Amino acid sequence: MIEEQKLLHNLKKKNRNSLDEIIKLYTPYLSVVIYNTTGGIASTEDIEEIISDSFFTLWQHANNISEEKGCIRTYLGAIARNSAKNKLRKIRLSEELDEGIVSNESSPQDKIIENEDREFLLNMIAALGEPDSEIFLRYYYYNEKIKTIANIVQIPQSTVKTKLFRGKAKLKKMIIEGRENDE
Repeated sequence: MIEEQKLLHNLKKKNRNSLDEIIKLYTPYLSVVIYNTTGGIASTEDIEEIISDSFFTLWQHANNISEEKGCIRTYLGAIARNSAKNKLRKIRLSEELDEGIVSNESSPQDKIIENEDREFLLNMIAALGEPDSEIFLRYYYYNEKIKTIANIVQIPQSTVKTKLFRGKAKLKKMIIEGRENDE
């Protein structure tokens, strides 16, 4: 949290290096937020555009974030989520339905099931609690290295490995129990 406050303080001073650091730190997070918000409908270019716009908006409005209560991650997530929803509205408005075209893509039912499964899994990961859920997301969703995660979470690499191993076992148990409850 202290590091984030320092980044925010420097960002308010329009320090370009702090923006670069924020971009490195939060781009994977924003990618996931945008992808989940759009349900995978947005193109890679749209996602990149929304990410860029989100960082630009942060740069412009950094002074609106309270240094005591402010959280860059939360602020960026809200910007990205809202921008993604706006983009989704534009995509849906501009799409014309041509019933003569046959698509190899998944059916709407398949996409709904896929989104429900993704949401179920993310809820299970969140249920692991902190810092386990953050470690799990960083490793499996953001493809970050164990050494990087250990530095960010400020715990030894061996502890990160142990938490990943135990987290997989917990998740497996929770998923099995969750599926049994659904049946």
